[in-house]
Amino acid sequence: MTPSHSSEPASTSTEPFRWPRADSVNAHDHFSHPDHASQRRYAQEHGIPRSTLGYWLRRDDPTDLDNDLVAFFRSQSGEAFLRRILLAALVTFQQQGACGIRLVSTFLQRARLDRFVACSRGALHPLAAHLESDLAAFRDEEQPPLAQPMKPKTITLVCDEHFHSVKTCLVALEPVSGFIPVECYRGRRDADTWTEAIQEGTRGMPVQVVQLTSDLARGLLCCAEKGLQAAHSPDLFHGQRDLLQPLLLPLHRPVQQAEKDLEKAQRLTNKLDGPLDEPPSWEEFVALVETVKNEQAIGQQLEEAKGLKEEAVKQVRGVGDDYHPFDRQTGKPVTAEEVGERLCKHVDRLAEVVQEAGLGEKAKEAVNRSRAWVQTLMGCVAWFWCLVKVSVEELELSAAQERVVYEKLLPGHYWERAAARARTAAERKRLKEMAENLKKEAWPEGGPLSRLPEEERMEVEEVARESAGLFQRSSSCVEGRNGRLSLQQHGHSRVSEQRLKALTVIHNYLVKGADGTTAAERFFGQKHKDVFSWLLQRMPDLPRPAAKRSQSAASSLEEAG
Repeated sequence: MTPSHSSEPASTSTEPFRWPRADSVNAHDHFSHPDHASQRRYAQEHGIPRSTLGYWLRRDDPTDLDNDLVAFFRSQSGEAFLRRILLAALVTFQQQGACGIRLVSTFLQRARLDRFVACSRGALHPLAAHLESDLAAFRDEEQPPLAQPMKPKTITLVCDEHFHSVKTCLVALEPVSGFIPVECYRGRRDADTWTEAIQEGTRGMPVQVVQLTSDLARGLLCCAEKGLQAAHSPDLFHGQRDLLQPLLLPLHRPVQQAEKDLEKAQRLTNKLDGPLDEPPSWEEFVALVETVKNEQAIGQQLEEAKGLKEEAVKQVRGVGDDYHPFDRQTGKPVTAEEVGERLCKHVDRLAEVVQEAGLGEKAKEAVNRSRAWVQTLMGCVAWFWCLVKVSVEELELSAAQERVVYEKLLPGHYWERAAARARTAAERKRLKEMAENLKKEAWPEGGPLSRLPEEERMEVEEVARESAGLFQRSSSCVEGRNGRLSLQQHGHSRVSEQRLKALTVIHNYLVKGADGTTAAERFFGQKHKDVFSWLLQRMPDLPRPAAKRSQSAASSLEEAG
């Protein structure tokens, strides 16, 4: 007789004993074979109560599904596939996406998988909570082995603060790889809090934060200067906005007024120039001529006003176009002094626009303040070239080889990254082609760098790639991350600390870029375990769907209702 299986003692577990789904699946596979053993013998060999085994085999199959499909999902392969589908739905829709558990449940129902796995909120919520814990556990298990053999490197962090929760969310992203070392909630956002968060996020990694890029928040400025003793690069967009904002509205008002005056003059001209029953008098003729002259004068004023506004926008955009350590047209290196001269020309032209338009003191003050901003940008370029020089000198190359690195390899890697942020498709294409040509010109057959051994070539390439990534002029990458967190907050009502950790792990270890690598692979320089396979191995048993009530039981409930 098969021994009975009682539940575990209450002192060790409060959950009643449940047979794993794998046991019932194995039983179905066994008895689907024509030469299967008897139920009694199978129950004795596997220690399963005879009544339990009979219940598994007598269970009614869904009548609205194909028999072959039902047989597949009752098999081992079908059970494995079902686990993969449910995990993919939870990871993709409920974790990575911004939808709730109810939409995952709807997906299972529409796919008619609710016949094989429970899809209620009460059944799926524990799985989702378990998944969040496993994602955080994956980082704790996998990150230390990745950091141990990692080569020492200097990095720039792009930092920002997000306010989607009661506490401030601090986000710091390494822009070259896209890796997020810091993404956490804190009660404060001062320099000490930022310093502690960055040190905690990079603990155990052989990295040195040499620069922060941000929107000039005071806490981040103090963190860079005193906490990390690193440089700080201001976000270019915020500087352009502060420069253009006091100019744009005063320059737009004359355009609006000229458009209204021109419309009024055109109506008067059309009225005077209409068909007449008799020839116009001399006075009417003079009035018509004066009206046409007035219309032309107003039209000229409108063009001048539009021209001044467009010129101001052009010069502010020109600051962004010229704020690069390499020339945008030729790709050649540009010194800090040369960058300063180019930027000052744009500011000087803006001052002329302000003078021509007769703008007020606020506009003049904005232009004057921008001159100090230009000096800061010059300092960032000078700092970049100092770091690059140190990194290249450590390679111990010849003078000819260093010249190729400075004039070809570095600008090639820089414009390869910067090309994606150009304003137009034509400009993106041109910069990308220029970057590819520069990189090809750096490695010609018989060239200075081609004489290096293969290992040294790889090292030169890596140094050039990392050095080019140190120059950061925008915090747009972390702003995009903040947008993703806002979507999560909107879709889930709140983002808990556990969910935030899970989202960070998904970004770093699961999402792949165009090159097929994750942010962690690019940051640590080596592959890691597949997150999805790791989660699949640790996934708990799937919840069983509730058994359908019999027709008599259902009718009894309806009568009672």
